[in-house]
Amino acid sequence: MMASMSRPIQPRGGRRRATRRRVAEAAAALFAERGYAATTLQAIADAAGVHVQTIYQAFGTKVAVLAEAAAVLVAGPDEEAGTPPPEREWVRELFAEPDPVQQLARYARHMRQVSERYMGLLDVMRMTASADPEVGNFLAEAERGRYEGPRHIAPDLAAKNALRQGLSAERAADMLYAMTTYDVYRSLIEDRGWSGADAENWVAESLAQLLLAPELLSRL
Repeated sequence: MMASMSRPIQPRGGRRRATRRRVAEAAAALFAERGYAATTLQAIADAAGVHVQTIYQAFGTKVAVLAEAAAVLVAGPDEEAGTPPPEREWVRELFAEPDPVQQLARYARHMRQVSERYMGLLDVMRMTASADPEVGNFLAEAERGRYEGPRHIAPDLAAKNALRQGLSAERAADMLYAMTTYDVYRSLIEDRGWSGADAENWVAESLAQLLLAPELLSRL
């Protein structure tokens, strides 16, 4: 009794969030190892140390577990998956950065870090999408969501008069979106053997040269 009373009591909401994250992390690992179709909710429950009914109550469907697993990997270890993007620390720091070159460097770093966590699960979703419409729909939605970063960063650069002459915010967002796809980082790091830092720096410098006014590039 004394030992149990000495433990800190975690609020119910905190326990719920911790359980959801544990399930999501277990699911992400099993999906990457076994594939989506071959991974059962019971296997996820066993790996997470919860009853399978807990997963049904918390998520309802297997694709909802997949969505949470993806959200956890994208958010990273220091952010709650459910935190709205504008409230995430890296987003606040990016938009507080006055230097457009450093803004792009911060975004390149973030996307490199996400790609390292997320590519294994992304491969599973791509392989599953054609056979499972629910996974295909989620994957398409996730890719549309990836455009949200560029869609907000490019207008911020335009408001600072940082974009090169003649480049619209919309076109800049498209270029930023294309240059920071997860596959760019994989091609350089996994396929060509670059270090993560080298890939990140190349993406950042390339973005600056493509998007920014020449007078801002003296530090490259």
